Amino acid sequence: MGENNTLKENKKKPKKKNFWVELFKTKPIAGVSLVILVIFILIAIFADVLAPTKMTVGGLPTSVLEKMQPPSMEHLLGTDTLGRDLLSYMIYGARTSVVLGISCTLIGTVISVIIGVSSAVIGGTFDLVVQRIVDAFNSIPGMLITMILMAALGNGMIQMIIVLSIPGGIGGSRMIRGVAMSVKDAGYCKMSTMLSGGPLWRMIHHVVPNIMPLILMNLAGNIGGIIMAESTLNFLGYGVSLNTPSWGALLSGSGRSNMYSAPWLAIIPGIAIGLIVFASAMFGDGVRDLLDPRLKGGVGSYDKDKIKKQIANKIHADA
Repeated sequence: MGENNTLKENKKKPKKKNFWVELFKTKPIAGVSLVILVIFILIAIFADVLAPTKMTVGGLPTSVLEKMQPPSMEHLLGTDTLGRDLLSYMIYGARTSVVLGISCTLIGTVISVIIGVSSAVIGGTFDLVVQRIVDAFNSIPGMLITMILMAALGNGMIQMIIVLSIPGGIGGSRMIRGVAMSVKDAGYCKMSTMLSGGPLWRMIHHVVPNIMPLILMNLAGNIGGIIMAESTLNFLGYGVSLNTPSWGALLSGSGRSNMYSAPWLAIIPGIAIGLIVFASAMFGDGVRDLLDPRLKGGVGSYDKDKIKKQIANKIHADA
């Protein structure tokens, strides 16, 4: 009898779904977006192998005789104002965008988690002081802060990583704090406090693991925003160094200046930026839909049918 009961209990237990299988099955657009992001990452990693023209120390080789040529069999995407092969430029530019997007997102998320979780768990005067600093920081337009920092630090990849990750991490800590506050007030977290668990213990073992879905959502959705910010900074003259291929620099520089005479210089990087931003946003939405319990029929669900039933029941009860 005992064995039969055990078998019945095992049968009743729902099978744990594989996240990636569920993503491609229930969120096909998010799955395709993930494939697009992976392709861009692979292009960035193997740029030296894929590019028809290799990048030298000072940049791509230039040729005055071949400048601003339209797409052809020799140059599949044409050439730019310096006669550089545009396909090679775009492939090496993917490395710039991917490095910026991933590094800034990771650093910014770590900063947000450290500030938000520590502020929520420690509380008291520390929380009050930290949140007032965050409020003061958020009251200043983000682009103004970015431009001031870039003017002070100068152009370059390292400078852009610092400028785009630190302000974004500070600004995003408010959302992390809000979720961490609800976890901190949970019974198991309070029990850990009663058992002499310190703030650091509660952060690492209770709060951070339970807000990991939100952290992953931020990671998935912020890459596109970083690439858009990089393009904006290049348009304003604050970006990577001149010899570093960048989609934003191409679009805001020669692409904007020669939009009518050589439209491919603006169209091709514009399509690449739009595609990676769209893929990042769609993948982030798919991850949110799968990891957010409110979108899966749990407590506080966004299920429209459930909300309609609750409203109907309330009206019937009032009547």
